[in-house]
Amino acid sequence: MPDPTPDQGADELLYFNGINGESGEYDLPPMSAAELSNFIKGESSPENLSELRYRHESKGLKHLGVKEGVDPKRLDESGWGIVFAHDADPAIQEALGPLLQLRQGQTGERFRLYADGDGYRPGESKSAWLARAPRKMGPGPADPDKVPYYLLICGSPEQIPYRFQTQLDVQYAVGRIHFDTLDEYANYARSVAEAEGGSLKLPRRMGFLGVANPMDQATNLSAKQLVAPLQDQLARELGDWTFEAAMAEEATKARLARMLGGEETPSLLFTASHGMDFPMTSKRQIPHQGALLCQDWPGPEQWRGAIPQDFYFAADDVGDDAQLLGTLAFFFACYGAGTPRLDDFAHQAFRERAAIAPHAFVAQLPQRLIGHPKGGALAVVGHV
Repeated sequence: MPDPTPDQGADELLYFNGINGESGEYDLPPMSAAELSNFIKGESSPENLSELRYRHESKGLKHLGVKEGVDPKRLDESGWGIVFAHDADPAIQEALGPLLQLRQGQTGERFRLYADGDGYRPGESKSAWLARAPRKMGPGPADPDKVPYYLLICGSPEQIPYRFQTQLDVQYAVGRIHFDTLDEYANYARSVAEAEGGSLKLPRRMGFLGVANPMDQATNLSAKQLVAPLQDQLARELGDWTFEAAMAEEATKARLARMLGGEETPSLLFTASHGMDFPMTSKRQIPHQGALLCQDWPGPEQWRGAIPQDFYFAADDVGDDAQLLGTLAFFFACYGAGTPRLDDFAHQAFRERAAIAPHAFVAQLPQRLIGHPKGGALAVVGHV
């Protein structure tokens, strides 16, 4: 993601948060705001263009999400649904039993399960799927009596593409889960049911990790102009919360380990850093893409070549004894949530659209955090 320089002028550059783990170089070179704007205007998907047009025409509306009169903070009003691929393994639905029972009890008649014939079919756009849903829905704010406002996609981005998710997210509040094993699905369902339906009560404590690598414009700007102001603003607005920050020299891998499952784990963690990026030829792409590059990296001037795992925090750095139940995490880092198979941005700027991964996948760090066997995080928010 780009970070603008202070008081950005026409000739000043935007820097992006992504480092190639094999070369040690920036994933994308810096560019001007005008260049970025021109590349964004190159959007060619008719479905996405229609969504952008709808959002532009909806500027006068008071509500862009759920329809007016519905409280999005109440599940019995806003509804909740889960979307499977039409050919999803029924065992996954069984493993998610505690979660589905919990949500059905919370939402009543506004609970929806989209599976089998109602599930997602290959090649469908958002509008095609909504038109085929049992209670058809067209453009406009979400109507929970037809389709719930909160939708959980269950499946890999090969089964249910990221593009479908981003289209759906214009009107709906959309999340996704995908795991490699049934045990992880069961772990996730059990964690949510325990956190929401049990006696768990976490202290109102928020943690921030702001990496600022030496001679690295992107992370220095995100630490100074994103993490620090965000903490200050929330501290003013949320007087009953406590705040802890690990900034610059303190934002090491060891400190992050203490904040993600260790003794300093907060209820909500916000991190800003480079995300690790690996080419298709690298054995580290699937397990480590989107891992969080910490302050241990000496920066682009002092370090040349491949980035060792000593510098970044990945899924296999989360121990089996991690204490994560009830935690929420937000990673401001490239590929922090997942990776598409085809390059959706850089091709417009620098090259022909090309495959950047053997298949689209969800990053393994958030999978590990929310599918943890001892009780996982409730959600991880990040970039694809």
